[in-house]
Amino acid sequence: MRTILPVLAVLLALSGPVEAAPFKVAAVEFNPQFFEFERNIPRICAIIEEAAQGGAKIIVLPETATSGYIYKDRRQFDPFLDSVPGKTTDAIAALTKKYGCYVTIGIAEIDRATGLAYNTGALIGPEGYVGKYRKVGLNPDDQLWFTPGNLGYPVFDTKYGKLAMEICYDDTYWEIARTAAVKGAQIICFMSSSDRALPREPGSWANHSTISAVQEINAWNGVALIATDRNNSESNPTTGLTVYYGGIASIWSPTGKKLAQAPATKPDVSPAAPPRILTAEIDPAEFRNPARDSFAERRPAIYGDLAFYRAPFDPKASTTRHAVAAAAVQFTPVAGDREANVAKINRLLGTPAWAEGAGRLIVLPEYSLTGPPADAAAAAKFAEPIDGPSVQIFSTLANQMAAHVVGSIVEKSGASLYPTAVLIGPDGKLLGTYRKTHLEGAEKSWATAGDTFPVYDTAIGRIGLLLGGDARFPEASGMLSVRRADIIALPTAWSGQYGGRLQISPDLFAERYPANTMSLWYAIAKTAQAYTVVANAVGNGFLGGSGLFTLNPVDAKNPPVTASSDREEALFVRFTTLAEPDWWMSQQALITGRRVDLLAPLTFPVDSAAFQTWQSSPGFDLSVWAPFRQAR
Repeated sequence: MRTILPVLAVLLALSGPVEAAPFKVAAVEFNPQFFEFERNIPRICAIIEEAAQGGAKIIVLPETATSGYIYKDRRQFDPFLDSVPGKTTDAIAALTKKYGCYVTIGIAEIDRATGLAYNTGALIGPEGYVGKYRKVGLNPDDQLWFTPGNLGYPVFDTKYGKLAMEICYDDTYWEIARTAAVKGAQIICFMSSSDRALPREPGSWANHSTISAVQEINAWNGVALIATDRNNSESNPTTGLTVYYGGIASIWSPTGKKLAQAPATKPDVSPAAPPRILTAEIDPAEFRNPARDSFAERRPAIYGDLAFYRAPFDPKASTTRHAVAAAAVQFTPVAGDREANVAKINRLLGTPAWAEGAGRLIVLPEYSLTGPPADAAAAAKFAEPIDGPSVQIFSTLANQMAAHVVGSIVEKSGASLYPTAVLIGPDGKLLGTYRKTHLEGAEKSWATAGDTFPVYDTAIGRIGLLLGGDARFPEASGMLSVRRADIIALPTAWSGQYGGRLQISPDLFAERYPANTMSLWYAIAKTAQAYTVVANAVGNGFLGGSGLFTLNPVDAKNPPVTASSDREEALFVRFTTLAEPDWWMSQQALITGRRVDLLAPLTFPVDSAAFQTWQSSPGFDLSVWAPFRQAR
C-alpha cells in the first residue's frame, strides 16, 4: 500500500503560516518602452504604487518588463540588461516595504560574474529582494539572447503563501508548474510577453500565444494563478519587426475558477496602448482543494521515464506521418447489458464513409459494454478475462470496420480485478492492453491499479492508452509522450468530477474552440504533443464532449473538435499524426527541450528522505538529493 497520510502531512506542513483572510492580487499589463530601460523603471514603480494603493498584496508584471523584448541580437540587448538584484529590484523594494506587498517582475538579467544573460523573474517583498527564477523553457527568440535558467524551479515563502514563478514559453512544459507545486507552491505568478495568433494569415500556425494556455497550470495543480502579458505592440526599427501582444491577463482561484480576465487586444494594437491593472481576491482557505489533495495519489515509482534523457534521434519515435480517420463514440451505457450497448455502438457507427487513404480508429467510452460498476459487487459481476466476451465483441467490430478499436473492460486476472483498456487491430487481433494506473471513485473499493504505460506500434502510428481519471495526472500523459506516442486514446466516464470546461479566452485563437472543450483533455494533447481521441459516456450525469484534441490548437489549421454534451453520437474526425515541420511546437522539439536534470524529484518515492529533504529545502537546490540513492 502506498503511503498517503505522511504525504498529506508533508504538504500541509509545507503550507506554513499564511494570512487566513482573503487578499487582493493584481496582474498588471505593463508596456515598457523599447530602448528605454532608465525611463521604464519610474513607470514600473508608478504602476506598482497604483496597484498597491488599491490594496493588492501580490502584484505581477510581464516578462522583460524593464527592457522590451524583440532585440536584434545580444549585442543590441546588452545596454538594457540589469543585474538581479540590481537597479530595478532596489527601486521596487522601496514600494514593497512601504505597502507591505510582493511584486514579481520580468527582467532581462546580466550576470556580471559570468557575462551570461538570463530571462529572469524577480520577487521583491516587504523585506526587500527575496529571490529569482531564471526561465528554463526558451523559445526560438529567447535563444538569440539568453542562457537557459540554472536555478531550477524555486518556491519562496511569503506572507500570503508559497510562491513560484513561470515565464511565457515555460508553459509548454507541464513539468515546470508540477514540480513547483509538488515542492509546495500554492501561488504561481506567470509573466509573459506573448504575441497573438492572427487568424488565417500565412504563417499563423508558427505563432504561440502562451497566455492562452495557462488554465492547465491551475487545473492540474490546484494553485492560485496570476497571469499577465503586455497589451500593446512593439517595433524594432533596426529589423523592421513588429510584434502584437495579446493582453488577456487572468487570475484563477486555487479551485479552478477564473476570477478575472482582461480583454484581448486588437490585431493592430497601438504601441502606445495604456497599461491595465486587473485585480481579484484569493482565498487561502482554497489552497486545500481536490486537485491538491490528488497529489497523495501520485505514483512516483512508475514515473521513472520522466527523469530519463531522450536523445533528439530517439529510435522509438515515429518518422512517418499517418493519415487517420477516427470515430469517438459516445452513448448512454445500459448498466451490465452488453447486448444493448453493442446495439447502440453499431447504430451510432452505422456504415461510415471512411476517408480514403486513411487508417481507421474507433474509441469507445470507459467500461464500454457494461457501464461503470457502481460498487465492488457490480465490478465482480462485470469482470471477465482478457479473452472474454467483451474483447471478442471488440474484435468483431474491428474486423467488420477494418479499424483499430480501443475499448474498456473490468479485467479479471487471478484474484484481482483491473480497469483495463484494450487495443484491437483491424484484423481482430489483440495488440495490447493498459491497466489504469490512477484509480478513482468506486474503483478504489475493488480495483487493482496497473503500473506501466505501454505504447504500441501500429499501422497508424504509436498508440498510448489512458483511462478516465488518469487525466488528472499530467505525469500519465507525460509518460506516454516521452515514450513517443503519436496518438493517445482515452476512454472515459466523465461527469465533471474533476477538471472542467476550458475557460481560457478564445479571442487569441485563430478559430474559437468548441464551448464544451474539456480543459484536461485539451491540455493532454497540447503538452504531450500527441493527438488525443477521447470517448466519453453521455446522459445519466455523463457530460459527453468526446472529441479530437490537437497539437496546435491556437492556429486556424488545427483546432479541437468535440461532440455534443447531451446526445448519443459518433463523432468522425480526421488528422495526420505528428506536427507539420513549420509548426511552433512538435513532440520532437518538446522532448529536446525538456530539462530532465530538474525533474528527478517527480520520480522520488514520497516517503523517501531524498524527496522530503528536497521538498522542505528553500529555493531549488539540486544538491540536496545527491547524498541519497533512490530506492525502487
